[in-house]
Amino acid sequence: MSKSRKVIVTKQRTVHMYAELWHTSKCLLDDAIESRDNSPNLFLSSVVMTAFVFEAYLNHVGERTFACWDEVERLPPWSKFELLSEKLGVCFSDGAGARPLQTIAKLLNFRNTMAHGRSGEIHSKPITRTTANYHAAYHEELLTDWEQLARTKEFPMRAREDVRTVLERLHEARQDDKENLFTLGMGLHGATLVEEP
Repeated sequence: MSKSRKVIVTKQRTVHMYAELWHTSKCLLDDAIESRDNSPNLFLSSVVMTAFVFEAYLNHVGERTFACWDEVERLPPWSKFELLSEKLGVCFSDGAGARPLQTIAKLLNFRNTMAHGRSGEIHSKPITRTTANYHAAYHEELLTDWEQLARTKEFPMRAREDVRTVLERLHEARQDDKENLFTLGMGLHGATLVEEP
């Protein structure tokens, strides 16, 4: 029987956080669309992940674009986006009042609401009904703005679509040695046989 010899194994992996989060956002959205019981929770989770994608991509590109990114990284996501857009020469002619930037602004507000969540009360406007049908008003849900956004697939899908549009524009403008957009990364493994005397 031959004697077992020693081998040194090395591993290395590149992780593109924004791409990992993008994949998670899609999985959550797909599950929400297929699910009937938990879809509002899954839609909410997908939207949060999509917001994280946006910020993670800004950090990904920012490190490659600015030597001082460690200081800039503390800025709010919208400020980082404006800084990178200016540096890369990316312009959205319709501005923040139209898609895709309108969606990005709404997405970042949603993210901030989730990250800095606070309890509170909401009140409906008075609802006028007849004595024959006023009971129907009891069944109309009273929802916060963020609950309304995460109630159906429309906003989660729109958020992903508009984040993709914005990131594609930023990605095209990059001049560095860039990966394909939304590439998950790559792993390397190696083994070296140890020579024994």
